[in-house]
Amino acid sequence: MSENWDFQAFPRAEHEARLARACEALARHGLAGAVCTAPELLYYFTGYEAHTHLAIGSQALVLSADGATPVLIIRDGDVPQADETVAIAKVRPFRYGAVPLSQLVAGAVSNLKLTGKPLGLDLSSITTTGALADALRTSLAGSPITDCFAMFGRLRTVLSESEIAYVREAMGYANAGLDALYTKPRAGMSEIEVAAEIEYAMRSAGSDYPPIPTWTASGPRSHCQHGQATPRKLCEGDLLHCEFSGTARRYQCVTMGSVVIGSPSARMTEIADGGAAAFWAGHDKIKPGERIGDAEQAYFDALEKHGIGECGVMRFGVGTSAAYPPVWENQISIQIENDDIWQPGMVFYIHSSLQSFKDRIGVLFGSSFVVTESGTERLDASQIELVSV
Repeated sequence: MSENWDFQAFPRAEHEARLARACEALARHGLAGAVCTAPELLYYFTGYEAHTHLAIGSQALVLSADGATPVLIIRDGDVPQADETVAIAKVRPFRYGAVPLSQLVAGAVSNLKLTGKPLGLDLSSITTTGALADALRTSLAGSPITDCFAMFGRLRTVLSESEIAYVREAMGYANAGLDALYTKPRAGMSEIEVAAEIEYAMRSAGSDYPPIPTWTASGPRSHCQHGQATPRKLCEGDLLHCEFSGTARRYQCVTMGSVVIGSPSARMTEIADGGAAAFWAGHDKIKPGERIGDAEQAYFDALEKHGIGECGVMRFGVGTSAAYPPVWENQISIQIENDDIWQPGMVFYIHSSLQSFKDRIGVLFGSSFVVTESGTERLDASQIELVSV
């Protein structure tokens, strides 16, 4: 390990600014405070970094809209990780299983003088299960509860320069994975072996663990766009696609690509050519101040123009920021229904994720970008075309 490794990803001042924005958001929504269990929110606000969140009922953060220091409740065994990473919080450790998390949250709410006042709770988080939500509602009886997950998620859609620096670091890891995708596949290799080559390349370059496995599908299952790598062996003429992310301090650079073992069929080429044209048509609608949903509309219009509209099933893309398994996306969903506006500092990926169910062919192109003052900056080096290997 490098002797100059800094376990805190961001300085205290950046976390203070994030907490100030959270307080403003709470006040706008008439909330006196909030309780969060989502690991990305704990990390965003306090710096706490530990892969412990899937032990449901093991951690929570209690925020007050008046700006008081937040209370971070974690297992006693995780205090060393808090010592390394937390920039701002009062850490309240407990022995997991000895006392319910809901009881500890109620105590923190009382200490912050929030009892009976309207509170936010990240009900849409994967870590706030139905059972935990019920327990928290009971322990916070008298406090009207509002789901604050999307509200806080919006704070994370525009990244700071220091956050974008980590995305750029992740870009290097993603490109190492792309190099493996474009050079390693051969007839006789299994999908699992291909995924292993990609993951080994990224981790060897320095990538953190990803929030999503390397999606991999080939041959007659290539239309499985979110397929898990299997022992299936690649054959001559197979189309293979993979989707994965380089990761730095939990920030993502998502990338993907499609390769053919040998030469593509006429139908593969038809879908790929139309998909590439549609990708850039959608991309060209992404500018600061423009409506997010217009990008997908342009993408779908181009698919129809090229006669492959029926292949466009997936949405055009999503926003990314700091993330933990099992998702890498944030609150930006790039689809026609979205009336939100592009802003500088948003990081996202878009893709032509095309599926011909009748032909059992799936073509996947995509790349990550950051919105700038004048347009977009492309991050990774994926090929928006079929690559023959």
